Amino acid sequence: MLGELKAIHADLREAIAELAVAVRNAEPDEGVVSAARLKLTKLSRRRRSLIEFTICPSFHDAPAAAAAAVAELLLEGARLTVKSSEHIGRWTMSAIRADWPGYQRASAEMRGSMLKRIEREAAILYPLLEAKVRTTSGLSSAEIIDTHRTAQKARIG
Repeated sequence: MLGELKAIHADLREAIAELAVAVRNAEPDEGVVSAARLKLTKLSRRRRSLIEFTICPSFHDAPAAAAAAVAELLLEGARLTVKSSEHIGRWTMSAIRADWPGYQRASAEMRGSMLKRIEREAAILYPLLEAKVRTTSGLSSAEIIDTHRTAQKARIG
């Protein structure tokens, strides 16, 4: 779970950076902007699904403070999902073409929110997942992640 979450976070950071580059242009390149937005949407959906349906349920027996932090993270996630849906609904491609400078500003704000969200998830979930890995395997999280990466490379190669 930890390795998968870190990989999704890295992919999200990369996709956010790609969108940031795309919106620097004087005029919108619809193909590039649309592709970047779709990529972010898909990655965000994968992350949300992993956190809500796999990671958070694995903390059913977590101490009260950890459970409260995870619960708050889920509530924040729901709020950000609504905000993101509103952003996507507001900023259709025709709206982007009509108000490119406005979209550039709105996109910067949304990208900032997404980056803050990733950092918050990392701050809360990484230590909890690392502790879970240590208690269930006896291996360090670095050893688990290295094993996971080696297995992924073997599947790809």
